[in-house]
Amino acid sequence: MNEFVAAEWKTVLQAQGLDGFEAFWALEDDWFEPPNRRRGGWSGVTRIEVSGPDGRPTGLFLKRQENHDRRSLRHPLRGEPTFAAEVRNIHAMQRVQVPSLEPVYYAQRMLAGRWRVILVTRELLGYRPLDAWTDDWYAADRGVSRKTRLQTIATCAQILRRLHRAGFVHNAMHPKHIFLRVDGRQGMDARLIDLEKMRRRPFLARRTLRDLDSLNRRSRHWSRTDRLRFLKAYLGVDRLDAAGRAIWRRLARAYERKAGSHG
Repeated sequence: MNEFVAAEWKTVLQAQGLDGFEAFWALEDDWFEPPNRRRGGWSGVTRIEVSGPDGRPTGLFLKRQENHDRRSLRHPLRGEPTFAAEVRNIHAMQRVQVPSLEPVYYAQRMLAGRWRVILVTRELLGYRPLDAWTDDWYAADRGVSRKTRLQTIATCAQILRRLHRAGFVHNAMHPKHIFLRVDGRQGMDARLIDLEKMRRRPFLARRTLRDLDSLNRRSRHWSRTDRLRFLKAYLGVDRLDAAGRAIWRRLARAYERKAGSHG
């Protein structure tokens, strides 16, 4: 895919002078995140605000990169732009109905032997990463209820379960890559971000263990009870069977090794 524009955004962007690659590339604003520079290339993120399809001010994240490639099974020699993998996975998540980012625009150009790539996604308004939610659990002045805490755990478990049942592994399952917000019915909604390393994997056990281990080892403030609640919600059970207990022991050992290495 060399270029994509979401149907509901095409005329909206054109009306605001954002009618293609050159217009997006030329935009100047402060970096939302400092550019990541490596191997002669760079990748950076800017936040812009435009009128959305509903006429209201809407935040967009404009991601640009130049010569920021990564080898893959699809492209073992030359590699491909990391945004190409990310937008492909965003569309894959839409097909399997796993909530993720909303793509607005994508384009890639080869100029003088160097890839220039643009990926624009809609801001996840009102969402915060999981690590921000869990920091609140132990901040006495924020008064997070037990109900919200349990909803957070269950919602994260459910979206990860949906991802794995659809045949994918995230491969970078950090708390900062699960975004959540309270919805209008006082439930919670979750979205997965940072999908460039996501892959299809044929074996459920490998999908399960890689992502669960990564999330478990990086989750601050989670008690043993929280971790057990998460695993039971992920497995969809009230009590762990023999297979569930085996997963629990493996995750616990990995977590203890990490804790010991930092002791």
